[in-house]
Amino acid sequence: MAFRFSSLTLALVLSAAAGSAPATAQDRSIVVASTTSTQDSGLFGYLLPMFKARTGIDVKVIAQGTGQALDTARRGDADVVFVHARSQEEKFLAEGFGVKRFDVMYNDFVVIGPKSDPAKIAGMKDADAAMRKIAEAKAPFVSRGDRSGTNMAELRLWKSAGVAPAALKESWYRDTGSGLGPALNTAASMHASILAARGPRL
Repeated sequence: MAFRFSSLTLALVLSAAAGSAPATAQDRSIVVASTTSTQDSGLFGYLLPMFKARTGIDVKVIAQGTGQALDTARRGDADVVFVHARSQEEKFLAEGFGVKRFDVMYNDFVVIGPKSDPAKIAGMKDADAAMRKIAEAKAPFVSRGDRSGTNMAELRLWKSAGVAPAALKESWYRDTGSGLGPALNTAASMHASILAARGPRL
């Protein structure tokens, strides 16, 4: 069971670590700090061989949550960040850690859950109501808990739904501190619901 409730924009942000000049084949390699969702989607496996063939530049991808990816670039350890939390991206730029931001593509979030649907949210279109029902039913829910854009969106949803932060410390709520792939596996093993971006989920 899944439902769409919000869109997100994947953004590419050039880090100040890369300087203002574009990379050249002489540089030989760049580092991209990216969301785990983008890595798990298979996008890099498809695009990077073509990029290497066209430019001669190797790309090393570090897959992390959005917050961690931006921190990696703040330390000067990434040339490009590929993330999806606009407020954090704009803060990164305003602080002088990035030089340019580009919208790349968009996706939407879905709540995925077990067929048994203990919170009875299948088919719902109102995200706040669905999250409230999950909390009221104390239906198992897995959170990435990794400061990713998806994690930040989930926390905004709980707040919007009027679910108190204390409720997210109860036994029905499981904070994994992991990327999307491992979190999805945890949700499947627990017969729990989880928030995910639709593309990587597919």
